[in-house]
Amino acid sequence: MLKLLASLVFLSSPFAAAAEPPLTLEDVSPGTIASFSFPPSAGKIAVVPFHQDTPPADLYFNAYILRAVEQLYAGYGLLGYDINSILTHDIQYHTFGVIPARRPPLTMCVAAMMEVILTAYDIYAKETGDYSVYEYLPKKSFEGLNVGDIKGHIWVNSKFNANGTADALINFGMGQRTVFEELKPGSFVNINRTTKTGHAVVFLNYINAAGEPQPAYNDTVVGFKYFSSQGRATAGDGGFDYRYAVFSKFGCPYMPYKRDCNVIYSIDQKMLNTGTMTSPKYWTHVMPTEDPAAGETVFRRNYFNGVTTDD
Repeated sequence: MLKLLASLVFLSSPFAAAAEPPLTLEDVSPGTIASFSFPPSAGKIAVVPFHQDTPPADLYFNAYILRAVEQLYAGYGLLGYDINSILTHDIQYHTFGVIPARRPPLTMCVAAMMEVILTAYDIYAKETGDYSVYEYLPKKSFEGLNVGDIKGHIWVNSKFNANGTADALINFGMGQRTVFEELKPGSFVNINRTTKTGHAVVFLNYINAAGEPQPAYNDTVVGFKYFSSQGRATAGDGGFDYRYAVFSKFGCPYMPYKRDCNVIYSIDQKMLNTGTMTSPKYWTHVMPTEDPAAGETVFRRNYFNGVTTDD
């Protein structure tokens, strides 16, 4: 009886499709895109009761990530995008020194995710008095590109099992996997497009075809609003800003906002990488093993080119 129940739970689950083989950008074609299926909204799933622990209220770091987004947009928004630039300004890493910006105030997307995290560190430490966040990883971890450096993972390296910011946080014991349909504002997403380009962003909310925010995933969702650095080098035309990502199967509907179309929906985390940063008290101290033979992450400039639909 238990085996039968387990089978029914699996077959009724929106994640039963996870058995499909993983995709790579080389697999992308009109045929494969058309075959991608979206899970039904929660209102249409036949729920089988089971016990699930409620996560602690303070488990996630989302509130500080969102405050970092607001602070960065207010102070450093739209100052320009440049693929070779890192951080809009020098960042003090508590008493351990400064993480220097390169060609500020311009910046690009993966550097934007690192700056969001470091800004959230600062907000959290000043508000709570807990500066131990700066002892969890050494300053060099945000400067180097080796397997033992979180920057090397945020910059994306499949050899490190790092396909996005979410993977980077998970690899260093600072995050948890969250599927797209369960994301909350302040989560992290790395996207791939049918144009064989990608982007690293902070998830803000689901959107419908008019770009209107949706409080949770439902049948009207065509994509999501995000924050990152993208666009042109000219101040006012690029840098920290917001975009409205639309999954490729929905085309590129008109919205009174800047869009990012051709985004690939997939349950494969290599194609749509999603997850959530946890609060410092829940960091596990799991760390990648240092391995000189693994080499350094090589930044893919053509892949992270900063171009979105309405730039």
